[in-house]
Amino acid sequence: MFLLAVDSDARVLWEIALGMGLVVIIVVIALLTMLTRLVKEIDVGVDSLWTVTKRLAQNTTGLYQLAGTGSVLRALREELIRHDKLLSDER
Repeated sequence: MFLLAVDSDARVLWEIALGMGLVVIIVVIALLTMLTRLVKEIDVGVDSLWTVTKRLAQNTTGLYQLAGTGSVLRALREELIRHDKLLSDER
């Protein structure tokens, strides 16, 4: 009944306004869908990075033990040189 009281120009304007509203709603839905996918991808990337950093931390916990390796290797080299001299003197 209300539609009959509105002239054709006003009705056209209402239809245009409703159409524009529908377009806006569709665009908002598309953007929110893209945002949701992007957030999921970021979440997967963060989980992967977290796993890698935990593994790296586990692999580097014993690095302090390597600090004395150089001096041990030097002492071993000196001992091997002494043994080599002793063995070469016996020949």
